[in-house]
Amino acid sequence: MQPAAQFVPLQTLAPKEETARKSLLWVAIDFPVLTLEVLSIGAEDYAVVIESSKHGAIAYQASEKAKSKGIVPGLGVNAAMAICTGLKIYPRDIEAEHQQLRKFHHWARQFTPTVCVEFPHRLVFEVAASLKLFGGLDALCELLRHDLERLGYRYSLAVTPTPAASSILAAAAQEVLITNKADLRACLGKLPIRSLGLMADAHRKLRASGVDLLYELWRLPRHDLARRFGPEVIRQIDHLLGTQPDPRSADFIPLEFDRRCELEMETREAELILFAVQSLLVQLKNFLQRVGAVAKEIQVSLYHTEQSTTHFTVGTRLPTPDFAQWKRLVHEHILGYQLEAPVIGVRISSRHFLPNQTITEDLFSTGNPAQDWARSLDELEARLGTKCLWTPTLVADHRPEYAWRRSNPQNAVSSATTIRRPLWLFPKPQKLRYRKGRVWHVGSLCIIDGPERIESGWWDNHEYCRDYYTATSPQDGRLWIFQDLKQKNQWYLHGLFG
Repeated sequence: MQPAAQFVPLQTLAPKEETARKSLLWVAIDFPVLTLEVLSIGAEDYAVVIESSKHGAIAYQASEKAKSKGIVPGLGVNAAMAICTGLKIYPRDIEAEHQQLRKFHHWARQFTPTVCVEFPHRLVFEVAASLKLFGGLDALCELLRHDLERLGYRYSLAVTPTPAASSILAAAAQEVLITNKADLRACLGKLPIRSLGLMADAHRKLRASGVDLLYELWRLPRHDLARRFGPEVIRQIDHLLGTQPDPRSADFIPLEFDRRCELEMETREAELILFAVQSLLVQLKNFLQRVGAVAKEIQVSLYHTEQSTTHFTVGTRLPTPDFAQWKRLVHEHILGYQLEAPVIGVRISSRHFLPNQTITEDLFSTGNPAQDWARSLDELEARLGTKCLWTPTLVADHRPEYAWRRSNPQNAVSSATTIRRPLWLFPKPQKLRYRKGRVWHVGSLCIIDGPERIESGWWDNHEYCRDYYTATSPQDGRLWIFQDLKQKNQWYLHGLFG
């Protein structure tokens, strides 16, 4: 799709590109018909997007055909339908506009981390630090245009040393490339003062004084301008021309990947479903490369004609950019499902990302054992199911039987303890013999450590009152025994040390 206006770059005003690189350069991209595009309204449609106001539903934006009939923003719906018969009415979808702008935000982050979103339909981002990486400003602008035309959205692009100037020039479809602040006055002067976005009172006073264009503001004394129309006008002018700083912080929008692929025909064949999954995973791979992240978890949805959607989650213990690993895990999940209905579409989404911290291995490295082990567990869990693998984790309870629980290996949290406990516990403590002041198990036991008193559990009717000891036996090695303090001279064997 062609851009909103022809790109006519001004002369490069900096004598050397090194000089231009030292100052900031802001790119602004305006999407003037994004409201129509998210609703799939074409220029040939007689259509208008409406929004609510205190006077009822009014026109917000009209297609080119509808504009030719006299449909303008602010016109009432009834009047619009009277002017243009057969006019299609669409309610504005603000959420869809914001969602698409967030996607543009993620796209722009491959060029610079400083990306600012100006809702409802504009991006502003600083690119001076990225010029060397992309081969200069002209090459970067060409790359931006190539991507935008491939995406198929109408746009207007402007580059200047200040974010405010780039923003209003792009909004006015004035596609320019300026690298010198001294030339901003000449470029901005012919724009109307409404492009400043002033308060209604200040704008009305300026118009009443005969000021319609920005260059007419340059002629007025600053002191009189501030006194008559307020300091906001001076501040806006200084931001435009770069005489005062206009700090912009990068907007943090959580990364999100969400793509869907429709199958040519409904099927239960895993290979056909995986073919669609693979195309989505390729898109995920490209997305992660652009934003410099890795995925830890993805959600897969299988759509059916007359059945509810099948959802399952695929995760890894260690975040990985390995495309083949994700494909294997999804393959195992799909093979493990007994599909009750044919699949007509596949969707992959993810919101769990981490920075990509690639580890460079040495020349003779044979692999990472931890990564290999995690990969094997991921594949085993995908094949057998999440409930087939578990790991013991500690629980804050002094009683040995209640001091651990089964946990999902992927969510298990390692806990450190200074208390020495045996790895193996008997399901039920075994009674020991006690005679002549000594504890016996096959032979006489020698106590080498203890006691550790455990007196707990009164709140759940499993009260313990025990003294635990570590003992040794010539035949059985180290044992964990306790004396029941509620029963005189009653001893039990509870566990074995390795």
